[in-house]
Amino acid sequence: MVNTRVARGFRGPGGGAWGVITPPPTFRGSSKQVCGLWPYSGGSSRPAIGVPVGQDIMTGSTVCCDPLTWFKHGLASSPSMLVLGLQGLGKSSFTVRQILGLAHQGVIPLVLGDMKPDYTDVISALGGQIIRLGEGQRLNVLDPGAMGMAADRIGGERGEVLHEQALQRAVMLVTTLIQIMRRGRLEDWEESLVARGVRLLRDRHRGGQPASLPDLAHIFANPPVELIRAALVADADEFVTTTRGVARSLQALMEGSLGLTFSGQTTERIRLDAPGVCIDVSPIRRHSEDVKAAILMSTWSEGYASIEAANALAEAGLEPQRHFLSVMDEMWEAMRIEGAGLVDKLDGVTRLNRSDGVGNIFITHSLKDMESMSSVADARKARGFAERSSIVVTAGLAMDDLRALSDVKRMSENEMRTVAAWSTPAGWKQKMIRTPSGMLRPAAPPGAGKVLIKLGERAGIQTQVKLTQAEFDLHDTNARWIQEAQR
Repeated sequence: MVNTRVARGFRGPGGGAWGVITPPPTFRGSSKQVCGLWPYSGGSSRPAIGVPVGQDIMTGSTVCCDPLTWFKHGLASSPSMLVLGLQGLGKSSFTVRQILGLAHQGVIPLVLGDMKPDYTDVISALGGQIIRLGEGQRLNVLDPGAMGMAADRIGGERGEVLHEQALQRAVMLVTTLIQIMRRGRLEDWEESLVARGVRLLRDRHRGGQPASLPDLAHIFANPPVELIRAALVADADEFVTTTRGVARSLQALMEGSLGLTFSGQTTERIRLDAPGVCIDVSPIRRHSEDVKAAILMSTWSEGYASIEAANALAEAGLEPQRHFLSVMDEMWEAMRIEGAGLVDKLDGVTRLNRSDGVGNIFITHSLKDMESMSSVADARKARGFAERSSIVVTAGLAMDDLRALSDVKRMSENEMRTVAAWSTPAGWKQKMIRTPSGMLRPAAPPGAGKVLIKLGERAGIQTQVKLTQAEFDLHDTNARWIQEAQR
């Protein structure tokens, strides 16, 4: 066989010839940083604002994007982002880049229900608070929590308004948990009685230890006069007979698989001054859909209540104004329980952002997850999460999923074909790579780290995200974005 390789390189003393010249390392920076080092510049017409997420696959220019910065500069209509993609192609890694980049800007990340977990090490590295539910840690859904503490600090009429908002959130959460247990909605009179019961307990326990679910179950079994009158029944015996369904649901919450989580006082409250918060719910990952939905709805409600409390304290001049990034992973887990009406509840929990300094990142596999419910009305409302997300980021998806997404955020045929190709390996041969620690592992799929960023009707930005070594150290799972083996 004839060797056709041409030796290249400098000859003579101090030189050398190679068959292949290794490409030199590439460095990127703004014109302010590198103009003196290299006087020639290259870029794109897109403004370089936001978190640097990667390299434009088509042009090679740096792509910057995040929901809060694009909203503040008028590029996006709301600070919200929907991230989709098949498993192993980089949804959570893209989100980690968003968390770290925005944290550098002073934005506080709130990971409200980390199921795998993917983000605990990241939040810990930021000096944040880690709350682990499912390992003996409890969450009292009747505890006014951060909103109650903010109301006490503010006082006066505004404080009473906050107390009422905390009460309404507690009622909403209790009724949601009952609906999850029943897999069906409460009657209007049942919801009214739950609200009356929660209010009675709030008044009894104000200034002391908050009431909890066992207290609510107790007054349904031993109703006071106010509750009997509210139910329009003659006496306590008729009340107990009439409300047996609610009592049984409360009992199921306290004695079933959720009992250890919801049957006592909150073990650890969210700290408003923490540089980040991650609620780790990974111990319940393999539990039933009911358990996962109940835990996620509770953590999301607790997180958004804390955001409202922080904003109220800032408005009162008692705390600096803080901005938050709410990350809601596996959001479809809490929406698809048939008949429970959880889409409405989730919509009510999360309808903050523009007016409250909150950016949202919703993460799911595809729009089919949001449409996997029997109610046509719930499916339409679930699609609303995608429609209200100004920025849609998609990693590799099947063509059917992309066509469904195109109904919400229009995509060209070329864009759909490109993204669909990212989910398909180039061949059958398995490629191994060597990690920095010297271990061999399967290479990431060819589409790992590639995302299409869609904003309104604009053409999508095809972006290759490459993690830094620091990000690898914090977020290294079994399928990430290693591009070439280190040998």
